[in-house]
Amino acid sequence: MKKPNLSNLQKKRPKATRSVSPKPSLAVDLWRFKILWVAVCVFFVVLIARAFYVQVLNHQFLQDKADAMILRTDTLKATRGVISDRNGVPLAISTPMVNLWIDPKEYFEALGEHQEAARKLQQDPTNARLKRQLAKTNFDLDALADAIGEDRQKIKDEVNRKKTSRYIVLKRQVPPPTAKVILSRKFQSVYPENDFKRYYPQAQPNAQIIGLTNRNGRGVEGLEMSWNKALSGEDGKKQVMRDRRGNRIKDVELIKAETPGKDIALSVDSRLQYIMYRELTAAGIANNARSATGVAVDVKTGEILAMTSWPSYNPNDPLGLTNKDAMRNRAAIDMFEPGSTMKPVSMMAALETGKWQINSTVNTNPGSMMIGNHRISDTHNYGLLDMRGIIVKSSNVGIAKIALSLPYSTMPTFFKRLGYSQRTAVHFPGESSGLILPSKLWNISEVATMSYGYSLNATAMQVAQAYTVIANHGKFHPLSLKKLEKAPIGEQLVDAKIADEVLSMMEGVVEPGGTATRAQVPGYRVAGKTGTARKLVNGRYSTSEYRALFAGMAPVSDPRIVMVIVVENPVTKYGGLAAAPAFSKIMQESLRLLNVPLDKPLDMPQAAEAP
Repeated sequence: MKKPNLSNLQKKRPKATRSVSPKPSLAVDLWRFKILWVAVCVFFVVLIARAFYVQVLNHQFLQDKADAMILRTDTLKATRGVISDRNGVPLAISTPMVNLWIDPKEYFEALGEHQEAARKLQQDPTNARLKRQLAKTNFDLDALADAIGEDRQKIKDEVNRKKTSRYIVLKRQVPPPTAKVILSRKFQSVYPENDFKRYYPQAQPNAQIIGLTNRNGRGVEGLEMSWNKALSGEDGKKQVMRDRRGNRIKDVELIKAETPGKDIALSVDSRLQYIMYRELTAAGIANNARSATGVAVDVKTGEILAMTSWPSYNPNDPLGLTNKDAMRNRAAIDMFEPGSTMKPVSMMAALETGKWQINSTVNTNPGSMMIGNHRISDTHNYGLLDMRGIIVKSSNVGIAKIALSLPYSTMPTFFKRLGYSQRTAVHFPGESSGLILPSKLWNISEVATMSYGYSLNATAMQVAQAYTVIANHGKFHPLSLKKLEKAPIGEQLVDAKIADEVLSMMEGVVEPGGTATRAQVPGYRVAGKTGTARKLVNGRYSTSEYRALFAGMAPVSDPRIVMVIVVENPVTKYGGLAAAPAFSKIMQESLRLLNVPLDKPLDMPQAAEAP
């Protein structure tokens, strides 16, 4: 057997693979070091650039974003000003309340976390941390609705319908103690918000003057609306830090302090206001009337001491705000034909012309007269009457003949001078200006009827304002519902002698033989005038609907109060029977409360009642 050639085998065998890499050279290591160094430098340059951008160039933007997450600007609600009477008795005050609201978005996010924690607790029942987490908050919307006194389904529907909302009011104006109890139950995402509720201590007597505010604290009726800007003040702003649940961590900065609303003192006396409302209520019920209205004015200043109407309403009771008729301030808003209460004003106009004197006479036979197709009548044939007799007997014929003896412009022009057909200085919201026909319509019929209170419209405030001119010796003071610090100077509109002469005539109205003996006040001399006006219904004067009035002043020796009483649709239609008794009772107590000295013996004989 031939042996293999070893030299050939050795030539064919492959070379063994090397197991160790060749040692790198110094040049290769240096290149790698440079690359690593450049990379580190670039990294630090980028890091520094980023830090510069974040902390210098974009600092304010990021700070604002951070602040927006933890800082909130809270509104500091200004306290609404107090409305008080002239003696400082509060008639409208604001009490602290709490609005409860919920954050639905946060509620549902927390609910998801709560459900996940509950699932994990089922897997690990001994986990104390999960137990504490689940016990921390209350997600029961039914329990929440019961706690705030709202319908369960209503609350659930509201929250579920607005899942992404951040603010839903659950209950407004909750008393703070009640809110504290509700919040102690740890309802999820339910938070408090400070608020104020307007409260009216003497509700019904003052409601039609003061008015009321809405749920946002804004005046929407009466003086609350008229003086809303002054009463509201200005809200403040404060920056606070809050956590994710809205809890306040700390106050950061007071941006603007709140400015409390201005306190306002009315001219009204709450004692007189209560007395007037009480007696108007009694008169309205006794006469089965639709309404009864009164206004009393301080003769020396023009301040309104009392003004109210029956029926009224309670602004503290939301359920009582449906009767809009009861909410109306009739003394300022309702226009009506004032009837015979215009006769003393017409008499002043006639005496001022000089054509008529206090001792002049008018023949009223046969107790009526025709003007075109219209008949003017008295209740009786009074025959020959002097100026005093026309006022005392309330003769339509007598005052009409006087008016027609003068230029047609005399009466309406004089009425305007005393404030008829224009709003008073009070400018009460919705106040009527009254109405006197334009001069082109001043004809024989209109002038005659205007003289005894028809063919023109006035408000109870305007009648009272005109009567203060008579009571104040011809001097005019604008009416005011704000308490005046000092008596105004006044304007002499009518000669003092003429005003005093008419005042003397009006005193006879309440004496035996006059039309308003029931207006007498024990211990005081009273002057006034009745009015019984038919109401205009569907363009015609009704034979069954009347307005009974009495306007007067006391004491005659030095008049202090002028008062007007209006009774709508009384059973006893005459002003001397329906309105005069209420005037007497209110005036008697008002003079006593104001400590007005007597000017007549208390033991006066009982006067016979006039029809």
